[in-house]
Amino acid sequence: MADFVGHRTVNESRQTVFIKGILPQAMEHGHILQFDECDAMQPEVGFILQQVLEPTGHLLLTDTGGDIAPDADFRLVATANTLGFGCDSGLYASGTNVLNFSWIDRWDVVVHLGYLPERQEVELHHTRHPSLKKDLLKRVVKAAADLRQAHAEEQLTTVVTTWRLLALCARLERGNAFDRALTVCVLNKAPQEDAKVLKETFEHHVGPLGQPIGNV
Repeated sequence: MADFVGHRTVNESRQTVFIKGILPQAMEHGHILQFDECDAMQPEVGFILQQVLEPTGHLLLTDTGGDIAPDADFRLVATANTLGFGCDSGLYASGTNVLNFSWIDRWDVVVHLGYLPERQEVELHHTRHPSLKKDLLKRVVKAAADLRQAHAEEQLTTVVTTWRLLALCARLERGNAFDRALTVCVLNKAPQEDAKVLKETFEHHVGPLGQPIGNV
């Protein structure tokens, strides 16, 4: 809270002064303030934000009595894997909290972001790892898409994220055999009952392309 809202400290002149935190500075200067993974937010931070999220929101600094009105360009953005409702799947249970419903209700707009369309995800991996053949990347992404659909239909307990594919591609670009890279970057992160399905799906889609890389 001290870093977020502000705190009193002693300056070089041995005077007690109040140092504004991240939130009041962003409000005054018209910054965009992003809360990454806000499902892990401490409750006291949420209650401070409620006054800011009001239609005519402002911030009262209780230490100084200052009342900060936001600059016209000030914006709050938050990301949340569980939407503040907690996690039933087990994927995000550790470190996430159920957030106060009145806090969630104060956000005007909520946007759901899924995985990139397959074509765009292939382009992402090819941009990061240009030495990998596009045909291989298309098959890897297609396998991941099928497995994500299986997870959405509750046939799997784990999901193949873009992060895991990026790790897989990095290993492949360094010359790892496909089976080895898949094992250490994807399969070893999944429960044993899921790992078999993941391995079979990737082998089905990738086939003989899962060999040490060649030129584009």
